[in-house]
Amino acid sequence: MRIYFFLFLVFLISLQDMIFANAPGKRETNDPITDFLQTVSDVVFADPFQKEEIEIRKRIQETNQAEIRNVRIHLKNLLRERSLHKETIFKDPQSRLVLEQDLEHLKNLGGFLWKGERDTLFQWGDWSDYYEDGFSKNKIRLEGQIPSFVYEGDTIYFFIRNAPGSFPVPFDFVGWESNFYAFGDEGSLRYTNDFRLDPSERLGDFRKNFDTIRKKIPGSQILQANDLTIFLIPGKPKPIYYVFLFLRFFLVGWTILLLVYIVRMSLSFPKNHLPEDRVPLS
Repeated sequence: MRIYFFLFLVFLISLQDMIFANAPGKRETNDPITDFLQTVSDVVFADPFQKEEIEIRKRIQETNQAEIRNVRIHLKNLLRERSLHKETIFKDPQSRLVLEQDLEHLKNLGGFLWKGERDTLFQWGDWSDYYEDGFSKNKIRLEGQIPSFVYEGDTIYFFIRNAPGSFPVPFDFVGWESNFYAFGDEGSLRYTNDFRLDPSERLGDFRKNFDTIRKKIPGSQILQANDLTIFLIPGKPKPIYYVFLFLRFFLVGWTILLLVYIVRMSLSFPKNHLPEDRVPLS
């Protein structure tokens, strides 16, 4: 009896960890049963837009981090292959020209900045949105959020920006109805699943229009994800959402029936089972 009850508890805890660990709206308490019921309720009865919000934020962050990582690796390899040093890049015009041509071939690179301990050694791209006072280059705004890496004791900064009129990463997932628009710190549109929007739309202009959208469509909101500003506009659930809802109901119901069966089997198991050919001593 005890061993079956122990296995039942292990199964219950494992099921909670595997299925409901990342459920939206989860509130942790000191009571595991309360937490379990809360996570079941969140998964089965969750608002589809709330589930989309979590998924959209996750996918955008993963895509953004992967894109930044790939550009960082490419820039490091480029500097090493060209054997560029601070002395050559600062004094040799030909080396600067070659580097500019190489950087222009990176379609998703918006800007490149080679900064020494005191001076800026090389700068490519429009960095005006990243300086507090425009083009004077005195102080970088939000320096800690700009991707960077160390090269020969100096710091290389860069930022990602989509090529004009292009959306390199498709965000078309089954069941999604919400529209989202992710803008970078420099104000350009980075990711969206609504290609009816003009790719040249700027963050400031869209923010002004979003106030009107928020009044017409309740639930519209603004999220911040590292260097991205994400605008979410909810829509009506697609039919496939209700299919998934039925499957979640079926999964939870089947799990409950399985647990009830295990408990009944453990309770029906005889406590004292003696062989028929043995008689207890009186």
